[in-house]
Amino acid sequence: MPAGRDSRGGALPKPESVTGPGGGKPACQSREHAAEQELAQELSDTQFFRRTMLVASLILFTGLMLALIWYASVAFLVLFAGILLAVLLRAPTNWLTGHTPLSEKFSLFVSVSAVGAALALLVYLFAVPLAEQAGQLMDTLPRALLRAREWMRHYEWAKPLQPLLADLGRIKLDFQLLGRAGGFITSALSGLGGLGVALFIGVYLAAQPRLYQRGFMRLLPHRGRPRAYEVLDEIAVTLRWWLVGRMVTMVTVGIAAGIGLWWLNIPLAFTLAVMSGLLEFIPYIGPILAALPALLIAFNIDPEQAFYVLLLYIAIQSAENYLLTPLIEQRAVSLPPALVIFSTLLLGALAGALGVILASPLTAAGIVAVKLLYVEDVVEQPAKTQTM
Repeated sequence: MPAGRDSRGGALPKPESVTGPGGGKPACQSREHAAEQELAQELSDTQFFRRTMLVASLILFTGLMLALIWYASVAFLVLFAGILLAVLLRAPTNWLTGHTPLSEKFSLFVSVSAVGAALALLVYLFAVPLAEQAGQLMDTLPRALLRAREWMRHYEWAKPLQPLLADLGRIKLDFQLLGRAGGFITSALSGLGGLGVALFIGVYLAAQPRLYQRGFMRLLPHRGRPRAYEVLDEIAVTLRWWLVGRMVTMVTVGIAAGIGLWWLNIPLAFTLAVMSGLLEFIPYIGPILAALPALLIAFNIDPEQAFYVLLLYIAIQSAENYLLTPLIEQRAVSLPPALVIFSTLLLGALAGALGVILASPLTAAGIVAVKLLYVEDVVEQPAKTQTM
């Protein structure tokens, strides 16, 4: 029987076409394709909504955090001061734990006791002469300012500096008057209270650092925790070496200033040297503030003496910048001067003296965090992936 014929020789009927209108794709495939397009559109809309909400939430969260930092900046700085103290205490504690049979808690007790004993010894040895010379300094500075103003009146190039000296001359340096001011007492008590809180925070953080790290890590997703541990450890190392460098610099500058001022026969050399060492904790701005009282006192004796004192402080800062600082920056982070000065001014406007003191270590910690979390993980990561 020929193909396509029935038993009677007639042609078999052709099966009905399942194609859609116009001979296109089957109707069932068209419906499936339309359903897939609708599902893709819904997913796209859902993803867009989620991304929009995520961005809005991040913006809102960032705004709230900035507002919180703005209104509670002093509290955050006190917390950071406690972290700095904890980093300082952990350095000898880790060394004792690794090189002696002492336990971690007993090593921390030895470290805290040693720091407290050193501070008590310094207070016992230098508190009385420092207090006496500080009183003499408060009496001498107004007279030195007055003489500097009279001397500058004879020179045309010094006239722009006269308003500055006039403003400084209006500052009341009488401790009794300041003691009667309620605002001064409140500020002093607040400062002492903040120092006490920072001490307690530092001791507790140094006693159980991993406890607080684990609590912080619970706020992060699991995949990001190893990297977060690396970042925190790197920040701790950077702050530790920054503190060591600052302490070495403070001691060196204080001793050099004391010897130089004593050799130049400048009165109150001991107090001025202590001020120079303490203010060295604030990079770039601190040395300028330390040199002003010494210059004024030397100017009260003889303008030529003031010139020699200026040369002394320039020589000390040059030796620090070209000898000490490069050695320190081999182990710690290198801080751009413009960035440090800007952060000092910004935090000084936000939180006053405490912001000025802590601006440099905060900048160091911020540079490390940006380098590890943004530069290495975001900017350089695509290049590494393409290379592999």
